[in-house]
Amino acid sequence: MAKTYTFEALGLLHGSMDDSLKNINTLASRVFGVPISFVSVLEKQDGRQYISTYVGSCFDDPTVRDIPIEESICQYVQVSQKTVAIPDLLEDARTRENDFVIQNGLRSYLGSPIHTVSGKVIGAVCCMSDSPREWTQHEVGILEDMARCVDDIVRARTSALEEHKARVDLQEIMATRSGYIAHVSHEIRTPVTGIIGAIKLLQGLKSVEQSKNLISILDRSADKLLKFVNDVLDLTKLDAGHFEVVEEETDIGKLASDILSEFQSLADSKSITLSVNNQLAGNTYLADKDALQTVMQNLVGNAVKFTDTGSITVSIGEDSYGQVAINVVDTGIGIAPEHHEKIFKEFQQAEPHTARTYGGTGLGMPIVKRMVDRMEGTITLKSALGQGSTFSVLVPLEIATQQDAAA
Repeated sequence: MAKTYTFEALGLLHGSMDDSLKNINTLASRVFGVPISFVSVLEKQDGRQYISTYVGSCFDDPTVRDIPIEESICQYVQVSQKTVAIPDLLEDARTRENDFVIQNGLRSYLGSPIHTVSGKVIGAVCCMSDSPREWTQHEVGILEDMARCVDDIVRARTSALEEHKARVDLQEIMATRSGYIAHVSHEIRTPVTGIIGAIKLLQGLKSVEQSKNLISILDRSADKLLKFVNDVLDLTKLDAGHFEVVEEETDIGKLASDILSEFQSLADSKSITLSVNNQLAGNTYLADKDALQTVMQNLVGNAVKFTDTGSITVSIGEDSYGQVAINVVDTGIGIAPEHHEKIFKEFQQAEPHTARTYGGTGLGMPIVKRMVDRMEGTITLKSALGQGSTFSVLVPLEIATQQDAAA
């Protein structure tokens, strides 16, 4: 499944009208002989309908291009997930009191669904006329073909964006390779030096108490070295493309609860409240359970590490594009905006003293980023110093089972 981007990220919304989409509107207007044709995008999380491109002077007013979904006719396309034809808007119970219809003297509507790359209905290609009209099956088929053209544009824009990001990432990797090798050497040498030194001291000791202290140093150094080696191996496999997405039916809410229970004792020792806000209760998804577990373990583990008091909440739901949204929100030390991108780079942490104060290899977040990328998802961060952090993961997943109420 391809990564899902918002229409805004693809350059198809909230800017100048895209020529390709505008051409489709122009063609629809001419083919059907109607004064109005437009492409709508329905952002369910915002509760808004936005007009991406249009033909028709009624949309010259910017306020008409941004309306609540409940005032939208295209909402019926998204709900039904198929083409909607309304012969007479003033006779249909759904639209006869619609302000836009009345103010512009509109009488008929035809709308076909457009989709994200993950297959979710995100909006519609629409035509409207100023007189009642019985839309024929031939006309319905033509508009559905035009809607498929919009889907092709979305896929092409997504591929182009992915290719651009891949080139940028490759350039960054090549530029930082020397620093990468130097940091690997340092991270290996530090615990190995501790291990060798402790072994030499143990050989000449007779005191049991001193032996215990040195064994404790050996244990910590060995754990640090093993953790580092495992992280490097995981990162190497991800970069080499050896990470395979293995899908299985997954209850993401239960997975989040299980992960929080792993950190409960540590959270209790710091008087931190852990909670899950699951808006997907009853739903299961086809997902790589192990990858999601690794992602959430790292995010929750970091949240606990960098939070001294307050709370950590894992919120799970869906965004407007039908992607599963996982938000890990903490009340910790926060991260300055200028360091937001840095933490997703190998061996980088927000501040030089972070590793000394809190420990860590600096590989946890890069691994999270790589795993989210492999699942065709995205991860973003909202944070400021002293104001906590919110890590947001969006992953396009197919629903395996859905609760009856939502269905």
